[in-house]
Amino acid sequence: MSITSFTYRSNLNLVYKESLSRIAAFLGVPVSKSAGKPTMIEKIDSYVKSNPIEVLEKLCVKELELLREFVKAGPDTPVVKVPRRTYDTLKMLLLVSVCYDKKTRKENLLMDDELRELFAPPWFRPEKSPEEGEGIGGRTGHAGHPPFQN
Repeated sequence: MSITSFTYRSNLNLVYKESLSRIAAFLGVPVSKSAGKPTMIEKIDSYVKSNPIEVLEKLCVKELELLREFVKAGPDTPVVKVPRRTYDTLKMLLLVSVCYDKKTRKENLLMDDELRELFAPPWFRPEKSPEEGEGIGGRTGHAGHPPFQN
């Protein structure tokens, strides 16, 4: 499977301004609705890269598990498509792209290496022990839902 190079910024540039407004609102990025598309792209791109923990906190447990798969898979490695609802927020935020493999005739998910590396640091470890406290991934459902109670 041949991988075409892409970046988070290039993904943002592919969508309409209205979609960028929804992404900014979901992430809590302060951007004026009258701002131009390049300004919106810059602010969203900068926010995601400067605040990876805040972005991770917006995701549900299943989406965090899928991100771990990308981190484990390594550069330029697609992840086999999972049930649609598992990656809705990731796709809406343009953190993953859906690609079609002509050879196998299957859809796969791709994450650009820049984001994969951004989400790979220590705060995105697998399970934490009770002494270490709750880390990223201790939430149920989507953003706004309460975390697990121990």
